[in-house]
Amino acid sequence: MFKMDPAKIVVGSFVAVIMLGTLLLTMPLATVDGRGLSVVNAIFTATSATCVTGLIVVDTGRTFTVFGQLVILALIQVGGLGVMTLSTFFLTMVGRRLSLRGKMVVQDALNYYEMSSLLELVRYILIFTLVLELMGTLLLSVPFYHREGWRGVYLAFFHAISAFCNAGFSLYSTSLVSYRGDAVVNFTVMGLIVLGGLGFPVLLDLYYRYLRFKGRSRRLKFQTRLVLIITSLLVVSGAVIIFFFEAPNLLAHLSWKEKFLASLFQAVTPRTAGFNTLNIGGLREVTLFFLMILMFIGASPGGTGGGIKTTTAAIVFYTIRAIIREEKEVNLLGKTVPSQVVSKAFAIFFLSMALLVTSILLLLIFEQSMPLIKLAFEAVSAFGTVGLSTGITSTLSVPSKVLISVVMLAGRVGPLTLVLAMAHRESPPEIRYPEAQVMVG
Repeated sequence: MFKMDPAKIVVGSFVAVIMLGTLLLTMPLATVDGRGLSVVNAIFTATSATCVTGLIVVDTGRTFTVFGQLVILALIQVGGLGVMTLSTFFLTMVGRRLSLRGKMVVQDALNYYEMSSLLELVRYILIFTLVLELMGTLLLSVPFYHREGWRGVYLAFFHAISAFCNAGFSLYSTSLVSYRGDAVVNFTVMGLIVLGGLGFPVLLDLYYRYLRFKGRSRRLKFQTRLVLIITSLLVVSGAVIIFFFEAPNLLAHLSWKEKFLASLFQAVTPRTAGFNTLNIGGLREVTLFFLMILMFIGASPGGTGGGIKTTTAAIVFYTIRAIIREEKEVNLLGKTVPSQVVSKAFAIFFLSMALLVTSILLLLIFEQSMPLIKLAFEAVSAFGTVGLSTGITSTLSVPSKVLISVVMLAGRVGPLTLVLAMAHRESPPEIRYPEAQVMVG
């Protein structure tokens, strides 16, 4: 009997959800005009929602009915948690045991390889998601209700899920620009984005250390410490650099409170959640380029975001440093990184770069009248499943929309997983070839 490997199952599950979402969004019931979306726009929107990206070709709040918006919200939730995670949870709820192969599939989906605590992680993923999204809804309900009335509660619910899943979909035409000076909205959304992007294994470790075993000498895991350090560095340095570059531009006429909140907010959202409180199309090119770096790095493993991941970026950086210093091993935070992990990190990095270079080249062919910086920003935003845009998404041609949809899928499941899913793998021959002397550099 033919059995697909975990990579194919993970990719196939996302494709299946996207196809279902496409079907629902083409229904007349989904749009205000009663005609449904065109197939291309429906595929793009369903992919963007399922891959928790947030790039849009139509105004979400004005184009879709409540039914259409709830379809998008369901796709965001399923895409954020992962199909295999939800399937595993419901199987355990009805008393079904997960096979070894099934556990391998879930491990691949979550990028988590501690078999003994895998099912416990899946249960806690659902608990964390429910609790944090509920808290986010309650906090956002106050300022949203003050401005929108009872509809504000629904808006709070939608934006809380979109933020925690790092999707960036908003029911406001200008995202959260009108709440630029609202500290409650800003810090609640930023908090949800960061928590969703840290990765569920990190959240579980933090829960054990500071809540469940509070007061006991339980040290945080290596991955948790690394993720927290890299995340903090990226957010703080990002806020400072954005403030520096945009002080004479978009921040010039804002109050100091708004300058601080906007700089911090735009440093957090490129970590794979495409909300914005500044007009992205009005940013200076140097700021856009810096945001592209943040989007390329993305969130952390096992979370709701995309990108090459914070840990991958750290390992690549420290490996290059070790090579320069002629060190035999890659040492990081007092630990030695295994050679297999180093190889995987470089594979992810270069596959991601190859995907983006190819995508940008094709976009330049398809959209010859558009500037390079805007097309590159769009491609990186899609790969990082961020959703920030300079405003060109809706004007893209059909080939460009299809290409961006593929890039979004690759960014969500990971380029390495996508390549493995497409490849026909055979057992390697047990042959060892003589070593070759090759000059490089």
